[in-house]
Amino acid sequence: MSEQLSPPAPHHLRAASAHPEGRLPEGVRRPTLQAYLDQGLVYRNDADGYVLPASTAQDDEGGGPYLITGAGRRAVLNDSQRAIGAGGVDGAVHPTDGDDGRSGPKYRPYLTHAGIDARAVPPKP
Repeated sequence: MSEQLSPPAPHHLRAASAHPEGRLPEGVRRPTLQAYLDQGLVYRNDADGYVLPASTAQDDEGGGPYLITGAGRRAVLNDSQRAIGAGGVDGAVHPTDGDDGRSGPKYRPYLTHAGIDARAVPPKP
């Protein structure tokens, strides 16, 4: 697995992950936006709905909001959350989940909808 770069100001990406449409919050500074765009963590469409190149996305006056990508969602996951996504966990409960050897499954781990979405998007090469 390639080394994961830490995004600047990851709280913006967390807010976008929580937004129903994946929108980045207002007021993000231009250098931070450019870092997000350059790393493929967010994108922006032009007025016709086409994705703008990272180099010109901030210059387009008629562009839409900045939206988080699958890579942006994965960038704010911690190591444990990424391991669950990479391990092929399908969100289903299995008979041996959390088995303590005496009373059977004690805990039933699961993926939230955000975890399933983050796992479903293949990482960038």
